[in-house]
Amino acid sequence: MGAMGGRNPLRQFCRCAAGFLLVASVASVASTFAVPWRRPHGFGTTGSVGSPGSPAFRGAVAVPLRAEAEADSSAPVTVNDPEIERSRPVQLWGVLGVAAYLSYGLKKVVPIVSAGMSAMSSPFQWILLAGTLGFFAYVEGYKGFQLSFCPRVVSRAWVVSETFTLSPKNLLKRYGFAYLFSSITLSLCSYTLFYELVKRDMDVEGFLSNLGISIPQSKYYGAAALAYALHKAASPIRFPPTLLLTQLLGKLMGKQVSPEDERATRALWHKLFAPAFCIGYFHGTRARVTTSWAVTTTIFFVVIAVRHLANPYRAIIDAGVIVGLLWGTVSVLLLYLRSLRDGKPPDFDPSLPEDTPYHR
Repeated sequence: MGAMGGRNPLRQFCRCAAGFLLVASVASVASTFAVPWRRPHGFGTTGSVGSPGSPAFRGAVAVPLRAEAEADSSAPVTVNDPEIERSRPVQLWGVLGVAAYLSYGLKKVVPIVSAGMSAMSSPFQWILLAGTLGFFAYVEGYKGFQLSFCPRVVSRAWVVSETFTLSPKNLLKRYGFAYLFSSITLSLCSYTLFYELVKRDMDVEGFLSNLGISIPQSKYYGAAALAYALHKAASPIRFPPTLLLTQLLGKLMGKQVSPEDERATRALWHKLFAPAFCIGYFHGTRARVTTSWAVTTTIFFVVIAVRHLANPYRAIIDAGVIVGLLWGTVSVLLLYLRSLRDGKPPDFDPSLPEDTPYHR
């Protein structure tokens, strides 16, 4: 009983079993809404829109076409249309961000398992460990991550990487004073913020080196110059709020905001939060977004419940979590590398809403 912390082994086993049931329930819910999308009737037949020789099929993810494209089958539009320009950095940001998100969970759990394994004292516990590892490897790793979560992440990474032409020059031409006011105001706020940070001894050189920007050592670099360097490095982050403020002021001034500009603005925010977009926390079908948040919330409460288990049972379950998270991290990276090799995303429904700005 000393290794069990003085607690009832039967009670600990019941708690462990309850944890299994909760995880299994989460996996079942996820699988319900994340099954691979099937091509509609007519796709893949000779001469059809989805035939291998047609423009719509070339390396495309089989997702529904736009309503206007359906009306004119001679000009189909697909997620992997070769004429669509895509941003590789955005794809990397989305996929690597999700991989880092999963790896962070690994980092938190590994020390707990390392400390809890010392409490293993009976053959039953080792058998339970083996069963737990197999359960998590199949249910969470293979069924949850490899077959559902990871293909969807990579598919949505290809979607969000679609580029939209929206330059400061065009904004100035369309919105005039509204763009100038928005850009200058946010630039002044940005520069002032970084200037105050530099004056408070912020490590500017270290921050810029992490962004791949090197500054030669010089005694002539003052706070103003370093603040300006930070201000310029933050330009990609500053552009989305500038664009949003420009359109709001433009509407107040009576200017017409084109649907193309509104779609480009939405897509820009999606790119800024690409990892969350790829997971499906927003800009998805109602079922997809609801499921993503429900699964995350359920996992959060499962983690809280597992914390109340005594070792080695907590370490046993966390060891299974390590297997699942490691499987998911490796799977999402390998699937993305394979998509780059094939030049197309996985054949998996990205679950986009009807009003998406992206080609479907």
